[in-house]
Amino acid sequence: MNIIINQKKLLTAVRAVEKVISRNVSLPILNAILFKTDSGRVKLSATNLEIGINYWIGAKIEETGEVAIPARIFSDFLNNVTDEKVSLSAVKNVISINSDNYKTQILGMETKDFPIIPKLKKEPNFKINSQILKNTLASVFDSTAVTETRPELSGVYVNIIGGRAEFAATDSFRLSEKIIELSSDGNRSFILPRNTAVEIMRVLEGIDENISFVVSENQIMIYGEDFELISRLVDGHYPEYKRVIPDKFISLARINKVALEKNVRMASIFSSTISDIKLNVAKDSLEITAKNSERGEITANVACDIKNKPFEVSINYHYLLDGLKIIPTENVVLE
Repeated sequence: MNIIINQKKLLTAVRAVEKVISRNVSLPILNAILFKTDSGRVKLSATNLEIGINYWIGAKIEETGEVAIPARIFSDFLNNVTDEKVSLSAVKNVISINSDNYKTQILGMETKDFPIIPKLKKEPNFKINSQILKNTLASVFDSTAVTETRPELSGVYVNIIGGRAEFAATDSFRLSEKIIELSSDGNRSFILPRNTAVEIMRVLEGIDENISFVVSENQIMIYGEDFELISRLVDGHYPEYKRVIPDKFISLARINKVALEKNVRMASIFSSTISDIKLNVAKDSLEITAKNSERGEITANVACDIKNKPFEVSINYHYLLDGLKIIPTENVVLE
């Protein structure tokens, strides 16, 4: 193999695929990125056997071929290259990487040992704009659980129904849901693994196009113009979370988001070991209090508009801040 490629485009591709790689001692080939010439472009592939990513970039191909390069070494080197173009060539398992100011050789691995990344037939069930998808996943991601005892909670639930997609996540302490409109060829639901959601958000960084979804019984493939991501789905039944969402509320308070966030952070300094703060809404003000036997206490007031009854609630400030950070509007509503 012998190719000449733009350094910045190559670095973007490497960053898109390398994070899926986990340090694997028993299968060293999983620590590598597979480079392969493919129809006038170069395909970079990486997998951890749960998630696989293929990413294509343009290059001047002088000789076709393939090579498996240790991801960490190659990424560290490429991050420090300042030249516009680099050339990659391979003789057996020795990869030469050269540019105007650098010459290096990296010992590669046997490409025959690289796992085959499965593919699903490219007949999309539905499409979502990349930035809408990225922002939607970010909106619910913090509520996913980090647990092996209840794997169905360690993912993002996606329910496609009636021309819309419902994204939800819960760790049984908090619940996030975001609904977006889309066109679909039917109704379906699945649980996207937590790590897969992370990789999707990462690979979509800087991409603005419609992303296609292909969903099978136990796998999902999302793809765009220059990438494919294939992942297993979580096997399990997601809890009927909508049952815990009240149909109506006894009170409503509308508050400036920035002011609320600032005062919650201030109160968090004095929270107890369980990270709790108290919110007391009455008349035209939200009172935030926290008390710590070793640090002291605080009372902060934020102006708000209230409808119906005053209310008081204790809440984990981490959960509240996680919710506030993904709300794009100037004001937020507490119900």
